[in-house]
Amino acid sequence: MADTIRHSASLIAVLEIIHLIGLTLLIGTIVMVDLSLLGLGIGRHPVSRIARELSSWTVAGLAIMLVSGPVLLSSRAVRYYSTPAFWIKMNLLAAALIVHFTIHRKTTYADPPVPRRRAGWIAILSLALWISVALAGKGIAIFQPPT
Repeated sequence: MADTIRHSASLIAVLEIIHLIGLTLLIGTIVMVDLSLLGLGIGRHPVSRIARELSSWTVAGLAIMLVSGPVLLSSRAVRYYSTPAFWIKMNLLAAALIVHFTIHRKTTYADPPVPRRRAGWIAILSLALWISVALAGKGIAIFQPPT
């Protein structure tokens, strides 16, 4: 399968589009929740409700990325492994997932709500990690060694 992908620019393009759709779903929904934690989101609804209503979209985006990413990786694994941006992205992704499924989730579903200042710091951490994951992903394309 990796050879088929590697030798088809169209297939790589489709896989990258699918990966970016997953990224958009994942980060888009997280940004909405984080903005609400910062007091900048949908003010008439509690953060826990917003997070609960968006959670299936967040999980769908994550699932799309976790399926499409390794498939893309398989097409040029050795090349990606030799790119520092790839390892930066993987470490940031691990950190973002740990934060998201621990302190971020606990904060968004807390009852009573977490104090605004603490919630704001967690939202800033979440946004910084996820934006960094996306930028590091872009760095993989920019900083690949020559073939």
